[in-house]
Amino acid sequence: MRDTANANCRELLDVLEAQGVRTIVASPGSRNTPVLIGASARDGFSTRMVNDERAAGFIALGIAMATQKPVALCCTSGTALYNYAPAVAEAYYQKIPLIVISADRPSQWIEQDDSQTLRQFEALSKIVKKSFDIPAEIGMTTPCRNKGYATEREWYVNRIANEAVLTATQAQPGPVHINIQFAEPLNETIDYRPSQPRTVSIIKSNNGLQIETLKEIWQYLATKRVMVVAGFMLPDDRLNRALMQFGKLRNVTILAETLSNLHLGDEAHMIDSVLAGMTDEDKENYRPDVVITIGGALVSRMIKEYLREYCGEHWTLGDTQLSIDCMQRLTTHIDITPALFFKGVANISRYMAKKGLKADHDYQRFWAELRKSSVRRNEAACASMPWSEYKALDMLFKKMPRGYNLFLSNGTSVRYGQLLIRRLPHACFSCRGVSGIDGTNATAAGIASSYDGTTLLITGDMSFSYYPEVLNPKNCTGDLRIVVVNNRGGGIFRFIRTTKDLEQREHYFCSDPELPVEGLARAYGRPYMKAADERTMHEALNFLWEMKNAVIEIEANPEISAEILDRVLRGPKA
Repeated sequence: MRDTANANCRELLDVLEAQGVRTIVASPGSRNTPVLIGASARDGFSTRMVNDERAAGFIALGIAMATQKPVALCCTSGTALYNYAPAVAEAYYQKIPLIVISADRPSQWIEQDDSQTLRQFEALSKIVKKSFDIPAEIGMTTPCRNKGYATEREWYVNRIANEAVLTATQAQPGPVHINIQFAEPLNETIDYRPSQPRTVSIIKSNNGLQIETLKEIWQYLATKRVMVVAGFMLPDDRLNRALMQFGKLRNVTILAETLSNLHLGDEAHMIDSVLAGMTDEDKENYRPDVVITIGGALVSRMIKEYLREYCGEHWTLGDTQLSIDCMQRLTTHIDITPALFFKGVANISRYMAKKGLKADHDYQRFWAELRKSSVRRNEAACASMPWSEYKALDMLFKKMPRGYNLFLSNGTSVRYGQLLIRRLPHACFSCRGVSGIDGTNATAAGIASSYDGTTLLITGDMSFSYYPEVLNPKNCTGDLRIVVVNNRGGGIFRFIRTTKDLEQREHYFCSDPELPVEGLARAYGRPYMKAADERTMHEALNFLWEMKNAVIEIEANPEISAEILDRVLRGPKA
């Protein structure tokens, strides 16, 4: 195909391609014409068109989460950029590398009462790692002393493009924003000529902690009851192996949330179930001396409240910003990747054991017994409880194939996952960076598009109502199977303390979207089945496992479901 005649755009795209960016998610527009022309001319890019910018942002987020590679987002000028904000905020707090490219009018026309001339540069400055602005070619014709570039303009764009990719992908990854100005004409083309632009690389050096430092750390921890608490993370084999070794130490217990993507054996993830079954006496007896947190923000309100009251010291590692003190107990920050830290301490502990220094506490066994008790309690409760969302999802999670990617929408779905998932599937995702519900469908679609196997989205009807177009095959390639828990609105408001007893609850908070799930599924040609009791749930699950792109809808009395969930979360009285 013909390439764009805009030299700035060509240089930008050439560097992105050379730096390994392979996916561009774009939306139609006029001002971003040079980018769309240029992207179509380069074989290194797979360009996906999504009409709605808000959905495009979340689809790009899902692709980047699944592939763990940077994804570019491209929109036209005007308000289009601002529609990216929810997805970019989620990427910022989940540390996902998105490269936002917004086309803009030349700077001399901004705020001159002309069409789409609002401020775009730094519009996302609070939720990106860095903002860049590439002006139009006017005034950028100074000859460059480096003879590899005809003008300083070419060198400048190359430098910006390299810095943007490296900023998005290095250290703690995250989104960046490139605002590029385009003057008329926008649609001029030239013959495409392959380019080998200058690329800048970074050589990483992280040899871990010195042996003497590791000895000091273990000499201190060996006398303590140590708890590792893991929040949301992308799958990481090195960290998983390191924690498997660290978790064998008798004074260590690991509480991993469902979204941690840590495969540490059955029941390691049922944090809320364990805590819900503990009395005040248990909480005192099993309190940790040192808590080491890794990963992102925790879903579990119970673990946060427990640790704020009962933990001794709180340590964080290099994956956490120094300013974060969620437990209000922060004493130590060690600037090292979690995988290297846990591997180093586990190795040194074996060496020190030969010298006679062994852990003083049998903390691991205490918490293992608590987990076993919580499983037995949950099994007994499920056997006797009436038909409810809790019972339906317990049936689902027990039968879910190990090879699935699981996406849990925000609200009630992710909390059921915390309570009921005993063993993780292939990977587990959610939008828990900022915990919005508006992009869960689109993010799941992005993940499904980048995974060879099946992705399962579990969502409520309220979350699902934000982007039901996910059912359109054009918007979701790959095998995305969907479970909609239709609880007639925001079911979370029926059991959280703030709203559950309000007389305005149903109209003002739950706000039933009256979503025609069956009609939408059939309109887009999706296989559909409803489950309204145990018998039909068994049938629906068999249907779900067998049918590609299937949709099942779970219906249960929302009042009964909320009462059961509230009772489970309250647990036994002290």
